Parts: sequence; C-alpha cells; structure tokens
Amino acid sequence: MRPVVDHVPYAVRDLDEAIARFERVGLAPMYGGTHGDGATEMALVPLPDGTYVELIAATGEGEPGFWPAAIEAGDGPCAWCVQTGSVHTELQRFITHDVRVDGPQRASRDRPDGTHVEWDMGFLGSDEREVLPFLIADRTPREYRVPDSELYGSPLSGVGWVVIAVRDLASAIEQFARLYRLPEPETDVDTHFGEMAWFPEQAFVLAEPTDEPLLDRLESSGPGPAALFLSAEMDRATDQFPLTGGRSLFDRRLAFFEGFDHQLGVVSRR
Repeated sequence: MRPVVDHVPYAVRDLDEAIARFERVGLAPMYGGTHGDGATEMALVPLPDGTYVELIAATGEGEPGFWPAAIEAGDGPCAWCVQTGSVHTELQRFITHDVRVDGPQRASRDRPDGTHVEWDMGFLGSDEREVLPFLIADRTPREYRVPDSELYGSPLSGVGWVVIAVRDLASAIEQFARLYRLPEPETDVDTHFGEMAWFPEQAFVLAEPTDEPLLDRLESSGPGPAALFLSAEMDRATDQFPLTGGRSLFDRRLAFFEGFDHQLGVVSRR
C-alpha cells in the first residue's frame, strides 16, 4: 500500500502568531480546538483535495504528547501523516517488515463549536521515526476532523511534496522502496536541500543535506520533514501569493512563501 498523505503537522511556539503569519501570505487557518490531553491546540489550513496543514502549539497545560521538542523550537514541518482504513492492520504489515511500531493510540479533540472528533493513530520506527509517516484512521466522520476548504477556486490544490531530511539518502531510498514497493526514484540536487530523491507520483521527497543551514537543522532536530510544498498552478500562484526563490526540481517549478525561510512553498502540478 503506497502512502496517501492525510496532513502535515507544522510545529509553532505561539498559535495566534502563527495563524497571523499564515494569513499574511494568503492562507487562512481555522482554529480547530484543543486535543484530548489538553497539552496542545491546533489550527488547520484545509486544502481543496482534502489534505491539510496542521498548526500545532502547546497550551502550557503539561508537556505535549507528540513532537514536544519541535513545538518548543517552533520547528515548522515536524511529521507527516498518511491515511489508512485500519491503523491496527497497517501496523501489523510493518511488523512483518521488522519495523518497530507504536500504537494504535486513540486520540481526540473538541472543536470550538462543541463537535467531538476522534481517530486512531499509529507510529513507525524508533530513533528516526519522523522519517516514516504516522498513520491515521477516523473514528468519527472525517468531515468532523477536516472541514471544507476556503481555498476552492484558488491556485492551490493540496499537499504536493513533503521534503524529508535524512542522514543517508541511499539507505532511506532502500527503506521506502522496500516498505512501499516503490520503483526507482528520480534524483536531483538543490543548493538548499542537497542531494534529493523523488519516487514519481509520490507526495514526499527525500533529501540528504550537504550544506548549512539544513545540516544544522538535521543535527539539532534530527531526521524528518524539513519543508512542505503545496501543489499549485504556478502562474496563478505567483500572481496571487507572495512567493520568492523560484527554481526547478525534478522538472517542476517551485517557490517559497515570503517569510517562511525555505519551510513552506508551492510546487507546480504536472
């Protein structure tokens, strides 16, 4: 089963400040409420294809149960989530591939309108588990968790690429090819992300940094998502959004939202 991206958590120190920052570049996060443990709260940017960006911050009521170091540092993209019909079944599949698993875990949050949302989660790997996606399956209707997007009709469609920083590109390629039965990836090189590999039609890109500042991030935060690109109709996107640093990777055009320091951008659709 190949990974189908559900959403990308984006760790921030201050949720109100992060919401304002996203609004300044034309993205309008919706406040989503507090998670069941009371330690984190979130806002989300629903995208037209049903994927979304989750801004997640600490409430100050205890240590966050997930990504506490990333939230404290305001690290931006800190994990990536894929859909599955059954977290339990998918975890069993990974066990057969000798991958350490954690879960299923039951999670919830209460929306501002009082709607209670529940889902199951599962995590993969150990020391470098953020390289692999985590799993989600809804217990309540998915529309409770993911409201309709306000971006219908915009140049944006959904999560295009999650760029995952790794220590050893060849090893990461082998791991993903084995776990998901993926074909040989395309390769490219970027001045910021370093040596890169992309499995065609997949929504993630592996990157082995070769220079600062991404090498510093890899050392301080460990392997895992380092950037998020939203799929876009580029000509319209450059007219509508404040974008900078345009270039090409894997024969696709990309650019970054101003003020996001290579962490959030857009990538052209095929």
